Amino acid sequence: MTTGFPSPAQGYEDNRFDLNTLYIKHPAATVFMTVDTNRYNNMCIFNGDLLIIDRAKKITPNSLVVYESDGEFVIGRACNIKGESVITGAIITVIHTVKS
Repeated sequence: MTTGFPSPAQGYEDNRFDLNTLYIKHPAATVFMTVDTNRYNNMCIFNGDLLIIDRAKKITPNSLVVYESDGEFVIGRACNIKGESVITGAIITVIHTVKS
């Protein structure tokens, strides 16, 4: 005997989201990076956010990328990179951390 109302999720128990399928196109070339600075707030990338970086994705001038400059990783548009910086890969997803 059941009481109460049925669950709104009834019938959807086996339909799970697979974040790897949704976000990762090149598993062998995908890396993750956690942001530990407020330096990129103007790009809507905040301290604590998780970046999914695809090293196999084709870089265009407008791509948002992670690159190495003076021994540290930096985020920027590919078209704005100056000097002899090495691009690590294109940022394909930013996962924001909810602060309480």
